[in-house]
Amino acid sequence: MRTFVDDIGREVTLPVEVDAVSPSGPLAQIVLYSLDPDLFVSVASEFSDIQKKYIDPRLLTLPVTGQFYGSKASTMNPESIMAMDRELNIDVVLDIGEAKETMKPDLDDISGKTNVTFAFITQNTLDDIPGSYLKLGALLSREEQGQRLSNYTSSLLAEFDAGMTTIGDTRKSLIYVTAIDGNSVSMVGNGSYHAEVIDYVGNNVVPSAASGSGMGDEYTMEDILQMNPDFIIVSHTTDHAYYNRIMSDPMWQSLPAVKNGNVYEVPEGPYNWMRGPPSVQRLLSMIWMGNLMYPDVFDYSIDSRVKEFYSLFFHYDLTDAELNELMIYAKPGASPVSTTTQSPVPIIGVLAGLAMAAVFAGRRL
Repeated sequence: MRTFVDDIGREVTLPVEVDAVSPSGPLAQIVLYSLDPDLFVSVASEFSDIQKKYIDPRLLTLPVTGQFYGSKASTMNPESIMAMDRELNIDVVLDIGEAKETMKPDLDDISGKTNVTFAFITQNTLDDIPGSYLKLGALLSREEQGQRLSNYTSSLLAEFDAGMTTIGDTRKSLIYVTAIDGNSVSMVGNGSYHAEVIDYVGNNVVPSAASGSGMGDEYTMEDILQMNPDFIIVSHTTDHAYYNRIMSDPMWQSLPAVKNGNVYEVPEGPYNWMRGPPSVQRLLSMIWMGNLMYPDVFDYSIDSRVKEFYSLFFHYDLTDAELNELMIYAKPGASPVSTTTQSPVPIIGVLAGLAMAAVFAGRRL
């Protein structure tokens, strides 16, 4: 046995060689998988149909043990953890995320009641990622892979720090649309944890986030026409509904971003590159958007970079056909599944029409 001091200062005891790990939630599940899929003896949540394509089939047969923290009700109560441990002989339950004040007493309490080791590693911001992999490698006796992932992420962040310094004040403006429901459009505001990559690679013209939700806050088409972004990033749906709506709706078509073809759908598989929850896959969105918006600065083959990431973090070798399917509306030159024959409406006319409609409706714009 050996001891390890985790990121909230708890000294935990675990075997020299760890080979049985339970993730404490979806974020830990994503990160643990990137380090070594063989370590899992349970999963925090079932995999979606999209995820199953990329995930080691062995994990699809493992028990689902739920999560300890988060908005969803925890199934990791002391009784269930002890029963789980008797069946799985867990070396450590891994928790990953943002350190909070209650975390140390919470984990001390659950560990004391169950005699099962819990350990916490910080991985919240992009800058946390390289160091977190070094600590995970040491915690889980996977030093070589931890070092490899740390080196990769350190190099990538240094590359982008240098590139964004070159770009300086000429950053492109953009919005990140997470949902569209009639005239209501959900977008992630600047300063949000969920907008970290958006804020980093561009000028996020959506106002400061009022909600901590990954879906962001609700706005109207009037708001978006006023924002008038250079680029529109839209969340993935299985039928590409949001992307097609933007590309074919006359009101959206009045925006220069749509006219210029600067609308792109976030790829998804095994995870959404932006969220669900936001984790190391956000690095993919950074690689992708950097190349999209500043190809002269981030001058590389996006196909090669994405394949490299999938191999290293998801242990999956993408074929060219799989890559094309994954990024169907994430590259320049894509066309929506269905289009409209209506002509785009001039943006000034749209704004005037919306203003008039608002007056009649008794609303203030």
